[in-house]
Amino acid sequence: MKQANEEPESSKPATLKQKIIVRALAVANTGGVTFYFNYATVLAVGIGATAIMMAFITAIQNLGSALLQTFFGKLSDKIGRKIILIIGFIIASITTAVISQLTSPIVFMIVIAIYSLGASMVIPTWNALLGDISTEKTRTKIISQISMIGSFVSSMILLLLGFLTDLLPFDILKKYRAMVLIGALFFAVAAILSILLSETNSNRGKVNKSSFWEPMRDKKFMIFSGTTLVWWFAMSFLWPLAPIITASVNPTNSQLAIMSVVFAICIALGQWLSGFIADKIGRRFTLALSFISFCLVPIIFAYTHTWTIILIANLFGGFGNGLLTVALSSEVLHMSKEETKGAYSGAYNLMTGIISFFGAFVGGFLYDGFLRSFDSASALKISFLIIATIRLLAVIPTLLLSVNEKKKLKEESDVEKVKLLDTEQSL
Repeated sequence: MKQANEEPESSKPATLKQKIIVRALAVANTGGVTFYFNYATVLAVGIGATAIMMAFITAIQNLGSALLQTFFGKLSDKIGRKIILIIGFIIASITTAVISQLTSPIVFMIVIAIYSLGASMVIPTWNALLGDISTEKTRTKIISQISMIGSFVSSMILLLLGFLTDLLPFDILKKYRAMVLIGALFFAVAAILSILLSETNSNRGKVNKSSFWEPMRDKKFMIFSGTTLVWWFAMSFLWPLAPIITASVNPTNSQLAIMSVVFAICIALGQWLSGFIADKIGRRFTLALSFISFCLVPIIFAYTHTWTIILIANLFGGFGNGLLTVALSSEVLHMSKEETKGAYSGAYNLMTGIISFFGAFVGGFLYDGFLRSFDSASALKISFLIIATIRLLAVIPTLLLSVNEKKKLKEESDVEKVKLLDTEQSL
């Protein structure tokens, strides 16, 4: 019989080999996503995608990657993380390679839907895996460290390859294609590393039959989700417009790489600090801080006329992203049970995918509406300033939620002090 203070089997310390593979997997996974998001979206604009098409691409990507996350998260709880990661990375690798060769935005939409299937397998499973190799006390720190390593190393590789591909005697579009293809190779490496990975979920096969719906019946989880979904809705307005503003300054491959590296380094900084900040002020208040940082991005975009200004936006966007990924993953895992980590991660990402699906359309149609009365630069500027205002308003619900968290943490701290004092007096 287990003692009350004994860690669950799935949270026992990983072996040195397992630690190395997990960190290498973080680099490969982050590298594939980084290459895809920095070059595939600009490639889509380069092959003729309009603002409305970019809204469709973004919406399909968001909804597609989230739609089956609850299913795959629960499946990974039942059969293990390894097999789900292998299949997900293989799908991501093949579809990213296909995207690198496309010439039609319409076909791009179809392929991105298949790519999103792979993402829906990887995202909740990877988050649950990080929960497997950590404990409640070490979770934020471990997720922070692994995420930081993935962001930093992949960004250094991106910077090097960005400069090298600029030396190739190709036009800019072919150089973008080369970088997307490299992203496909990253996903392929991630699939191989997943094969070498030892299974981390020792609770597989022990999942309660009702666990698929359990997150939806969890009142605290649903309150947290509903509050932060307000933010995700406002957040997604910008996503279909960001590739348009980036493409408008005609960046070279190396300039895109520098922008991405600045973004990734700031993500790594945010991920590193998030572990300390969240332990001091709470995970939810850390989320609110990340949201505030994101509010500055559309304001800077509104006045962008050269690629160097995008670097400034990436400082705030990257730092906010770093705080967000660690605090959010830790909070969702904190609310789940040991055997339902994948289900909770999948359920939350499903809800954010659905809400951002509609938000992406709002952003695309907002810009398209202004484009009928103004030139492209003016329409983008007006759209970005409106989005910045909406983002600021959308932070308020999470701030209110974080205030309640602070009160609860203080109450728990006071109770612990009283217990400690009683113990000392009894001795």
